[in-house]
Amino acid sequence: MSRTQKWLLPLLAAIVVLVVAVTVFLGIVYANAAAEERARDSSKEAAEQYVVEMFSWNPKDVDAHINATMGRLTGEAQKEYQKNIVSEKVADGVKKQGVSTVVTVQGAGTMENTRNTSKVMLFINQSSTRNDVSEVQIDKSRLIFTMEKHGDMWKINGIDILDDQSLRDRMTGVTGAPPPGAVPIPGAPQAPTTQAPPATPAG
Repeated sequence: MSRTQKWLLPLLAAIVVLVVAVTVFLGIVYANAAAEERARDSSKEAAEQYVVEMFSWNPKDVDAHINATMGRLTGEAQKEYQKNIVSEKVADGVKKQGVSTVVTVQGAGTMENTRNTSKVMLFINQSSTRNDVSEVQIDKSRLIFTMEKHGDMWKINGIDILDDQSLRDRMTGVTGAPPPGAVPIPGAPQAPTTQAPPATPAG
């Protein structure tokens, strides 16, 4: 083997090692990106399903919906649901008053996510009726589900119900200054101000 060949062999080996290392690195990056993309889609789909069952009730299925929802919550979200829905016996009120509610998801989007965590914003309409009321009441709500992966299942560990003020607070942040490019939320129209006529001098 010539001296040139002896010099080239270590160089070729180093190049091969470098190529393999780069290939493995790019493969890991791609796998992580693909996993995060799947998590973004699956968490949004889960949130859309959960919110419908969480807030759609009628006297026949309210118990089943509440039990299913409890299995999809964890942490503080589960404690709050237990306190406000289960312990307050909301199901009994639904049955007694003949309340029927239907939730439709008007829009949903994943705000941020990793492979195992996600925040999903939901825009919903909830229509409700009661036995003693003929009119249908429609309420519009905006919610953020904070979610985490438990095995193959997404669970909700935080529920944030937004109003216009909380949206303003999120946009302005703690400093009170809106972030660059922020679009202000339209406020209530102001009533036109009327100026008093100038006083006429006493005669």
